[in-house]
Amino acid sequence: MGALAKATKYLLIEDLCDRFSVGRSTIYRWIREDKNFPDPIIINGRRYFSEHDVMRWEVGKGGPDPDLDGRVQGLKPVSGVITQYDQLVEALRTRRTQIGMSSIELDARSGMQEGYTSKLENFGRPQGRGMGPEIFPLWLGGLKVGIILVDLPRRPRKQKDGAKA
Repeated sequence: MGALAKATKYLLIEDLCDRFSVGRSTIYRWIREDKNFPDPIIINGRRYFSEHDVMRWEVGKGGPDPDLDGRVQGLKPVSGVITQYDQLVEALRTRRTQIGMSSIELDARSGMQEGYTSKLENFGRPQGRGMGPEIFPLWLGGLKVGIILVDLPRRPRKQKDGAKA
């Protein structure tokens, strides 16, 4: 491709570093090792990445879906469509990090036993817990649904005994 398409915005490696808060070496590793990472267009020795292709890759990693209309029942999505357990865990971990909350603080706020968030976020390790990557996609697939995380305006209230959902 001789010239960049005018309808598509292109990003440099520096833009990707800022977008994902990673160093150049991480971007180069993604190019080498992640078969789903978008191929760059090289012009005069500089790599350019289609922003749309980057967003598509991001969706596959549990990022916001660029094709969503921006609202789900009036709420802002903070993830793409989640269909795999590891995507759910990563989206929840990312959200916790984005809002600056430690796993211990999440345990306290949610009423979970101290250390339980860490167990959920490390489901594949010996100390991990959770439903696991084998059951999660079967559960969602059986129901023919995916999950999208949305930003709630306030913390959900607990239901009182006898209250209707």
